[in-house]
Amino acid sequence: MANAFDLDVWVSEARKTPFRFTVAGVLFEMPAAGELDKSILSTVNIDAPSARDIETLLRAGLRDQWKSFDTIPIPLAALGELFRQWQKHEGAPVGESSASADS
Repeated sequence: MANAFDLDVWVSEARKTPFRFTVAGVLFEMPAAGELDKSILSTVNIDAPSARDIETLLRAGLRDQWKSFDTIPIPLAALGELFRQWQKHEGAPVGESSASADS
């Protein structure tokens, strides 16, 4: 096992800073998108997320903050931008292939 790849070490070293944002004067914090548990993959389409998928991912990211966040009126376009900024923080946009950049 000495030459085995240690995924636990990789996870601990790859941790990114949390994604922070404000809305209606309230500060929210989510883990980097790539730190969500793999179980989320069975409920969303990562390659082309729908509005429902985006809500599911934001709910998973916000965890216990979701109830507070959900009470704030937010335009759909703003939710889309929040999702894009969260992806940008991760460094690898979800639902965007490398072929789409400046083609």
